[in-house]
Amino acid sequence: MLDGSLVAAFVLAAASSYFSPGPNNLMLMTSSAKFGIGATVPHAAGIVFGFPLMVFVVGLGLGEIFTAYPWVNTIMRYGAAIYFLWMAWTMLGIKIGSASGGERPMRLYEAAAFQWINPKAWVMAIGFVALFVPPGEGRLTSLVLVTIGCIALSPVSCGTWMVFGRGLIAFLRRTGGERYLGWILAALMLASVVLFLI
Repeated sequence: MLDGSLVAAFVLAAASSYFSPGPNNLMLMTSSAKFGIGATVPHAAGIVFGFPLMVFVVGLGLGEIFTAYPWVNTIMRYGAAIYFLWMAWTMLGIKIGSASGGERPMRLYEAAAFQWINPKAWVMAIGFVALFVPPGEGRLTSLVLVTIGCIALSPVSCGTWMVFGRGLIAFLRRTGGERYLGWILAALMLASVVLFLI
């Protein structure tokens, strides 16, 4: 039988993690702002299925690598920070409705693979397993339930940030601030980098 207080704790912890700014959410917002919501759906689907899979694999024992080899976590954090700084730089040139040359939204498999270099995803996955998957009897059942909970929350979070991206475009068009889109997105990405580094 499910423990109601534990379920409530998971929902609160997961909701605050899922809906807070981070690489996945900012990339979805940027993609929907630039390419539209429909074109960004495969990107969102990659997150919806990729992150819960990551949680499940971490719960099976992969997360112990970070305990045994802390330097792996350090390398991933700073490598990801460099990647996100590059992303922030590329966002500076974004214009509403612009998509030049080979630019395209992220594909489903690319978004799913991205979870494995996303430091916020690692923190969330390890945190969910540590908090809500107790050792011993019933561990696998708890892990499956946590994974299902992640699958249930992901579409809501992804959809919210995609709609927010389109809403930001509408607001900037209405106020004449279209030229600031790239700067706004770059600033949000930089803030995300600072938050996970500290």
